[in-house]
Amino acid sequence: MLSSIFLTGRLGDALDERIRYVEVDRIIPGPTGTFATDRFPCRGLYGPNGRFMTAPKGSSIVIKGRLEMDEKYGLIIVAELDEMMRKVSSKV
Repeated sequence: MLSSIFLTGRLGDALDERIRYVEVDRIIPGPTGTFATDRFPCRGLYGPNGRFMTAPKGSSIVIKGRLEMDEKYGLIIVAELDEMMRKVSSKV
């Protein structure tokens, strides 16, 4: 299967040691005026020790990847390239 996916969002919860959610806010508000957030399961290329899995929750990320079927989670995105800005604490 040929596919190309681009996501811009923030890192969410980890599902296991290799797969993590990427959260993307919608750009059009719903009927109540709030913006929904979609969560996509993504797998990083470098496993549990890569920066995709070790970066703090809430870090901004841009991913270029491909679609792949996973036996446990169904359709996932495999990150081929990623750029992220780590979340910085606002405490001084």
